[in-house]
Amino acid sequence: MNKFSWFLSLMPPLLAIIILRTYLGYFDNVSLFTENLTVAGIFNFVFIFMILTTAGFSIIFFSSSILFALFIPKKSPTIHNYREVKIKITVTTLSSIPLIVLFFFGWAYLSTFYPAFGSLIAWAAFIAWVTLVFLVNYFFMIQPVRNAQGYQPIKLRRKTYFILLGGCLVFILFIVALSFSFSFGTIISWVDKKTAGDSLAVMLKLAVLATGLGILLILPGVIYANLEEKELDNVWFIRISAAMILLWPMLISTFVPSFFPMLVDKTLSFGGVSDWKSRYYQIDESKIPSSHFGSKVWQTSVMVSGKSYSVKGMLVYSLNNAKLLCPDSVQQHYRNMLRFVPWDREYDKRMALKLKDVSTRCQPFPQGGVVRLSEKS
Repeated sequence: MNKFSWFLSLMPPLLAIIILRTYLGYFDNVSLFTENLTVAGIFNFVFIFMILTTAGFSIIFFSSSILFALFIPKKSPTIHNYREVKIKITVTTLSSIPLIVLFFFGWAYLSTFYPAFGSLIAWAAFIAWVTLVFLVNYFFMIQPVRNAQGYQPIKLRRKTYFILLGGCLVFILFIVALSFSFSFGTIISWVDKKTAGDSLAVMLKLAVLATGLGILLILPGVIYANLEEKELDNVWFIRISAAMILLWPMLISTFVPSFFPMLVDKTLSFGGVSDWKSRYYQIDESKIPSSHFGSKVWQTSVMVSGKSYSVKGMLVYSLNNAKLLCPDSVQQHYRNMLRFVPWDREYDKRMALKLKDVSTRCQPFPQGGVVRLSEKS
């Protein structure tokens, strides 16, 4: 077995350990993790759901990159300088991302001062963006188009002109809008807007983040489209691609700190390890005395005196026989921990500390002893 195969064989247990260890660390109950170390196949279970979740994230976030790679042909028998044309299309596409961010945030900023003209400003910003992208595309493409037409018959020249200056423009507008919608939508949905505020400085930070993330999401497809087939078959390219796949989440995390915590959350939710719905649970009093749930947040009630009682809470971790039950109040702090404020690491630390503080009420069940009850009316 070579070194690369040996490294791949370590990936399932290694990534499963990272996922479980990180998640339980949020609630200051890492000790519960050791209860599962002897369970056969448990790491592969988490690894499978992590792969499925990551694949789902990739298809959604990198859809613009995938479409760019699929719709830009590797070769064109009718265009002798096609490699130059692809480079110009790439430059136009990448330069159009900061333009759409600029016009969008310009519209958002002006709309706060002139709310009555919000729709008019929106249309003006959209028309200005399309016009500017058209000019950029024309500036970069006109000379390659003329060079290509110099070696073509007259009938083909018109087709080349309309495809490269008209069809490419529509394609670029669609790809850039798609990339921006995911990058901006992700940032807006994951940012703690109440804490961040709506000042000009915050809007500039969000604009930079949206631009950087938008370029990152489309960059793999751009690189693939500009490489020749013989270059794609080289061993060095395959190795670099594998390394980039592993490094890409780290690069995205530098722009969006919530990316990895959100990936952990979706993985465990998708795998059924965590359940963030408020439910009633029956607890065996011989294992955990009811005095541990004396606070009103648990809504404790006796079921069978001296034998069992019920509490209301959330089973935030349930894998094999180990479970972690938390009061409903933990959920809001956990959701806050999944959000971020641009370039504010202190915010991340504060939210993590608040979650750990409120998680002191969480009750671990290393050997079971808690059963979910049917929903009460």
